[in-house]
Parts: sequence; C-alpha cells; structure tokens
Amino acid sequence: MGAVASTGAVFWDQYFRELREAGDDLDWEGQWTEPFLAPLREAGARIILELGCGTGNDAARLAREGYAVTAIDLSAEAIERARAKFGSRASFLVADMAAPLPFRDSSFDAVMSNVALHMFPDSVTRSVFAEVRRLVRQDGLFLFHVNALEDRPLRARWRAARELEKDYVLEESGQTMHFFSEPYLRELLLEWSELRLDPIEIAHRETGEKFKQVWRGIAHRCVTAKINLASGIG
Repeated sequence: MGAVASTGAVFWDQYFRELREAGDDLDWEGQWTEPFLAPLREAGARIILELGCGTGNDAARLAREGYAVTAIDLSAEAIERARAKFGSRASFLVADMAAPLPFRDSSFDAVMSNVALHMFPDSVTRSVFAEVRRLVRQDGLFLFHVNALEDRPLRARWRAARELEKDYVLEESGQTMHFFSEPYLRELLLEWSELRLDPIEIAHRETGEKFKQVWRGIAHRCVTAKINLASGIG
C-alpha cells in the first residue's frame, strides 16, 4: 500500500473489519476520556465533537456523562459498529477530518480526539488543527491525545517504517504515522489562549513495560475567566 492508503477509507474499513472478525475492539477503556471530565465540567461544555471515534467507545462514555456527542470517523465499517452498539447515545457520522467538516463555525463547546490525529503530513495536520479552531466556540476546549516524538523508537520495535517527511513515517502495514514534539504542538496551537501539555507514558497491559508515549493536551479558547486546566489531569 502507498502512503495515501493509510488515510483512506479502504485501509480503515479493512482494519476495523479484521477487528470485528477477530471478536476484538479498539477500546482503551477510560484511559483517554477520564482526564477530560473535570475540565469539561469547569468549561461548562455540553456539546462535543469527537474526531476519529472508531467504534464509538469514548463517545459513549461522554454521552453517559450527560454530554451531547457527535462523533465522526472515516471508516463506514467503524461507524456501522458504533451505531449498532451506541446509536441511541450519540450521533455517529462517516466523515473525513482531513476535509472541511459539515458543521457551522463555533458549533461545539469542545472537540476531542484520542490518538487519531497522527495520520497526516504537516500540511494536512495544520489544516485539521485550523478546522478544530473554527468549530470550537469562544471559551471552548480542544482535548486530545497524540503520539509523542518519544513514541517513535517504541513503535519502531514492532513496526518497521521509512520516513516520508520530518517525524512522519510510512509503516509496512501501509499506515502513516506522525509523531508530535512539544514545540510542534505549541506552534500548531499558537492561536489558542491557553494550552496545557502533559507527557503520558503507557505501560503494556500484560508485561508492564513502557509501551507507548503520548501528549495529553487541553487547549482553551478563553475570553473570560481562566479555568483550572490542572483539574483532573494525571
């Protein structure tokens, strides 16, 4: 497969189809959503958009907390499964986050994305981050987890890859992977009023060895009193 395939529906439909056939699911349980609950409450958020929702587990968790959630994914296979599991709890749509999204400016109190922003080269990544800013209302939040630059050698232990551009690689599977440094993230989010970034190390569930490293980010478009971004962050 070429690099383009990893950001295409064919690649991700196949990925989620194989998970379904294996009786598996891509679910990190509450690891991604739990740290965001306190900041969401403090910001008075009610309406949330999730980018790259997969089979809907995180969207359903937020819905159970009382939020109105719209969740998108490029894969029709993933969205079909999400609707089958959680269709009454959230609105699940097939949509490409790399393209302009069909929502009005300032439509959401918060946008969330958990380890789903890594597929794109620099130019597309910048356009995705700009689209998020368009969609978040004043005083709203952008909540995310992205692969850290330090994750690259960890992932290279089991995924051979070649570099396409700085910190952006093509793996043997056909998946593209972008690794984010702190300066790069701060540049992408320069226009946001407040930004908190925390490096998060993730241990393998069975061996306890360091398995993955991500950035946990909360960006705030504040125009009123500051919220406490430290709340609920591990």
